[in-house]
Amino acid sequence: MTAVEVAIDSGRLRGHVSRNVLRFDGIPYAAAPLGALRFAPPQPVRPWRGVRDATVPPPGPLQLPGQTLGSRPVAATSEDCLHINVVTPGLKGRRAVMVWIYGGGFVNGSGADPLHAGERLVARGDVVLVTFDYRLGAFGFLHTEAGSNVGMRDQLVALQWVQRNIAAFGGDPDRVTVFGESAGAMCLLTLMGMPAADGLFRAGIIQSGAASWISDQASAAQTRDAMAETLGTADIRQWRRLPSEHLLAAQQVVEQRMRTSTGRGAFRPLLDGDLIEVDGHEAQRREVNHHRPLIAGSNGDEQRLFLIRHRKMDRPAALTRLSRAIASRSSDPVAAASTLLDGYARLFPDAPVVEQLAAAETEFFYRRPLLALAALREQQHATTWNYLFSWPSPALKGRLGACHAIEIPFVFGTLDAQGMATFAGQGPEAWRISEQVMDAWAAFAQDGGPQAVVAAWNPWTSRDQQAWIIDQEARVEGDPRAAERRLWAEVLGS
Repeated sequence: MTAVEVAIDSGRLRGHVSRNVLRFDGIPYAAAPLGALRFAPPQPVRPWRGVRDATVPPPGPLQLPGQTLGSRPVAATSEDCLHINVVTPGLKGRRAVMVWIYGGGFVNGSGADPLHAGERLVARGDVVLVTFDYRLGAFGFLHTEAGSNVGMRDQLVALQWVQRNIAAFGGDPDRVTVFGESAGAMCLLTLMGMPAADGLFRAGIIQSGAASWISDQASAAQTRDAMAETLGTADIRQWRRLPSEHLLAAQQVVEQRMRTSTGRGAFRPLLDGDLIEVDGHEAQRREVNHHRPLIAGSNGDEQRLFLIRHRKMDRPAALTRLSRAIASRSSDPVAAASTLLDGYARLFPDAPVVEQLAAAETEFFYRRPLLALAALREQQHATTWNYLFSWPSPALKGRLGACHAIEIPFVFGTLDAQGMATFAGQGPEAWRISEQVMDAWAAFAQDGGPQAVVAAWNPWTSRDQQAWIIDQEARVEGDPRAAERRLWAEVLGS
């Protein structure tokens, strides 16, 4: 292991060479959020003397094991989790910077996950990669009198750290692209509604994230009250003295209760009107976002991952689930859901009911919101490229399809990470697709557009609705899944 040193505003770091690029792991970007700082906004990190070792991946934020198939285990966790990791081709130069925000439903995830290691992306794209951790669950998204949106405030401070320090790693602070998947993509969209984040990044890549997955004051109060009931006290001073495992246990109870009753997680960013002025959809009306190009896309079979254990679901159960999902969009959700399920039965007559439901939920939760986002941005003369990742998982005899999160190892060039051969596939064809995706993402970060790699991929417009279809034969198509789009328009409108 070859050591390399760099100086940043809080002290000197010792990193190392990994796969012919430089890695610096576990750099504190804020003070440890312990004791009186639990539930509080992030505070400045204290400078250190001497050279700090940055060769060991840091622990992830506190969390319980994921509850869905495919959830990634985190090797070690800690409440002291506000660390940043940098991978760079070299310390000289001014390269484009890609800042990754991981997903996990705001309750799981880790910046040090080997799936995000990114050495191939960095070397191939000649970019600087930044990953970091932010507080999750009750520690980051339980909105109290001590502070609201502390998980988002962590992200804000991490982006400010990038502005101050990334030049020392060969990065250009004026060319920062934030990219994220699922909850991470929702965080990116939330950052676009935060005036405090203006000027901290110039572009974004949204992977499988909806624009409006954000809490209002009533939902935040409901979560807070449920935590108080579960813990037996509403006194935050006592919450700060509790062992972290007690808070995690209460968090799990509240999360399951809220998901059962509302279909959404308990712990999400809060539209507080202070830090976050508008949600991610309405944020596109802000002038600063008219000048931020976006890539925004989703996977072909997102919801199959979450429905894989419901193979024997019958139509009444599917009708109940879908009608609940669309209740806020229809005056008669049961009738609308019935019409939609009939339509999906015609479109996919040989598929079991659960796969027809998965197709409907994929369209409703992912593709439709992202196209609505693109349409709003088009009205504001903002540029958006749309993709549809359709490479199918080989797992479970193909029943997962192009499910949620399958694109991540292709983006980072980590198809050889543990478990990915089974989940995402292997072989020359898979690696070829991964190289194309890495090249397109890096080109976007470099130049604000992917055409240097995918020449035919034009920005999305409501007239042609062009998308880059990423599967065994990546190609550009106009208005993919038009039959599904028309079905939804007939039932719920545009």
